[in-house]
Order: sequence, then structure tokens, then C-alpha cells
Amino acid sequence: MKMGTHEAMEVHEVLSESTCIIDHYAMYLNQCRDPELRRVLERQQRHLIDAYNTKVNVMQGQGIDVSRVSRVTMGATSGIGIENQPDYGIQQTSPVTPRPEARTLNDRTIAQGALLFHKCGAMRSTTAALECANPHLRNLLATSSRSCMEMAYEIFQYMNHKGWYQVPIMPEHALNQMQQTYQPMTGH
Repeated sequence: MKMGTHEAMEVHEVLSESTCIIDHYAMYLNQCRDPELRRVLERQQRHLIDAYNTKVNVMQGQGIDVSRVSRVTMGATSGIGIENQPDYGIQQTSPVTPRPEARTLNDRTIAQGALLFHKCGAMRSTTAALECANPHLRNLLATSSRSCMEMAYEIFQYMNHKGWYQVPIMPEHALNQMQQTYQPMTGH
């Protein structure tokens, strides 16, 4: 497969980030204590490795049909037993402070790291897809972005369920005002 300079550089960056995520997941799995989080991380790492291998094969021009590349979807892969509805509101939690002397990571830090990696992965893959002229490579990267979004949401659900990622509620009067600001167009 021919690749333009932008495409090659963007795929290189996506692959570089992928190796880092997979390596971090290995460390996370070695230190994770919560069996529920461990199951999520193990499943996500398997998906990350499969996606990495697919991208490497495409980069090496091995003619992979990227139209059938799998992506993580909520429900089909979510095995953490958490409702798809997040808990809204802010509750009192224990304070969080950096631990610069830490030799191990706690489950909250592991989940936060995984979430941040997936958010960055979604942005990186989206940016890379926008730079692609090849429609198959663009599709592969767009699918990769969507998978990162789904994995990020799965980690968010876990963290939200634990009270580690709270979602503040918009005051009703402010929400009503925002909803009235934009109106549908008529006559088109």
C-alpha cells in the first residue's frame, strides 16, 4: 500500500502510542488488586494487542482488509456488571494527592491512567485519520478512535461506580436556559 508522508508519520505516532499503552497495561495488571478492574484491563489489553498487530500489518503493506477490523463496543464487551447509566452528583470523597515516592500504583491510579491513555488514543487516532488520503487506512484509524472511546467509557463507568469519577449535575435553570438558546431552523 502506498502512503503519503502525513499518513506514514501519523501511523508511526499511533503505533508508538500503542506500544506504550500495551506496556503500561502489563504494569497495571501486575499491580491491580480489584478483580473487576483486572477483567476489564485484561480484555482491553487483548484488544489493544490485536489492534496493534493489525496496524503493524497494514503499515508493512500486508494487505489486511481493514473494513472488517473489530472494535470494542459497550455491552458486547462490558463485563463489569455496571449499568450504562452513570451516577450523577458529587459526594464527599477522600482527598487525592500525588505520591511522588510511590513504588506501586493503587487501583484508582491504574484506572485513571488507563482512562487517560484511551482519551489520548482517541484523539491521536482521530487526528491521524483526518490526515489520511487512503480510505482503508482512514477507516482503520477511525475504527481505532471509536474503540478508544468505548474503552475510555468502560473505564469511566468503573470509576464512576467506585465514586472516583463524579459527574456534577447542571442546575436545572441553567440547563433550561441552554436548551432554549438554540432553536430548529424552519423552511429548509
